[in-house]
Amino acid sequence: MLPSPLKEDFLHYLWKVKKIHSGHLLTTDGLPIEILDYGHYNPDAGPDFTQAKLLVDGTVWVGNVEMHVLASDWYKHKHHLDPAYENVILHVVYDHDQPVWMEHRQSVLPTIALKGNLPLSYLQTYLSLTQSPEEIPCQSFLRKVPGELIQVWLESLAIQRLHQKMKTVERIFLTVNNCWEETAYVLISRYFGARVNLDPFEMLARRLPMTLIARNRHSELKIEALVFGQAGMLNAHYTDEYFVTLKKEFHFLQKKYDLQPMDPRHWKFSRLHPEGFPTLRLSQFAALMSKDIRLFGAIRDASRPEDVIELLRTCPAEYWGTHYRFGKESVNRGRHTGNDLHTVLIANVCVPLLHYYALYTGEHRWTLKALSWLEALPSENNKITRRWKKAGLATSTSLDSQAVIQLYTSYCMPRKCLSCRIGHEIIKP
Repeated sequence: MLPSPLKEDFLHYLWKVKKIHSGHLLTTDGLPIEILDYGHYNPDAGPDFTQAKLLVDGTVWVGNVEMHVLASDWYKHKHHLDPAYENVILHVVYDHDQPVWMEHRQSVLPTIALKGNLPLSYLQTYLSLTQSPEEIPCQSFLRKVPGELIQVWLESLAIQRLHQKMKTVERIFLTVNNCWEETAYVLISRYFGARVNLDPFEMLARRLPMTLIARNRHSELKIEALVFGQAGMLNAHYTDEYFVTLKKEFHFLQKKYDLQPMDPRHWKFSRLHPEGFPTLRLSQFAALMSKDIRLFGAIRDASRPEDVIELLRTCPAEYWGTHYRFGKESVNRGRHTGNDLHTVLIANVCVPLLHYYALYTGEHRWTLKALSWLEALPSENNKITRRWKKAGLATSTSLDSQAVIQLYTSYCMPRKCLSCRIGHEIIKP
């Protein structure tokens, strides 16, 4: 009986890594077939593999290979109506439930059926990974994977994540007229929002240009009023003296600069620890913006990540020592930016910014500097790194934590075990 969790990607994997050997292969019609060239994998529209070369019953065929779990999927996917599939020379299926007729050739499409012909270990291991209830599907197999292979894969994943983050840098850079300082400003704003308030913080930076910040930097009160006012946080009617003062100051600045505040409903408070509340993060951001510094220049010229951390360390208004949000007093837990936030800002702002700068200028030394910073910083402490530690893969540096975050979000969550080197190592006999 066909195991329902089986997917086409498993067949693609077997073909790509040549687990389907020529040996004594026969088509479903009993014709001998030899694979001379497996062809090239096609991740886009059209047949799964192109330019394959086969010897079918003594005749050489050159063309494309298509794969399905069920042979009848050929008709379900309407390939019989698509001219792009007329050059398919082989159908590789798990279960041959129906022959495929090629109208333009007036013949049946040669087919290989894998059901009953696959080593059971391949299938069982594949299903145990892709159907695992664990958040990390390979958790029970991980200790059997060579440490050297994991380390090489993690290094590759860290670079993958860096390139992925660089796209955010590029997107912002192109929207601020290629201004490096404005790019650094928007990026830092964005990552003050942690995971759930990334977009609202970037929206704030767009509504509060760096030039307006610079024009009012002589007054910490004005900066605080601009930040909270443009964030839409001053529309309430709290009676705290600090809130009333900010509201009055922003009312003046709003008229002066014709400002349009955000809708406060963009900000998310739920499921956050108080230290991550957007109000407290906005106070810390305002304190950073009150410093008379050129952000990009300071990041580029810093010798060590510790120099940047010192730059990022802020102490907001005294009010935030006893409040996490307006109008509600709380236990004093400190209001300074913490090491976790500093690590996040280095990993998500400084490192990808320097990497993009390296590609833009053609000077590779900036990428080497960025990677050395990741290696010098301690690992991030978050849900994902804790999950990996529980699974037996502890992280010590920020480079490690960036790698396991990439591994979890890009491979474990979508169950792309067949594209993962660890998964490949586990599945192979």
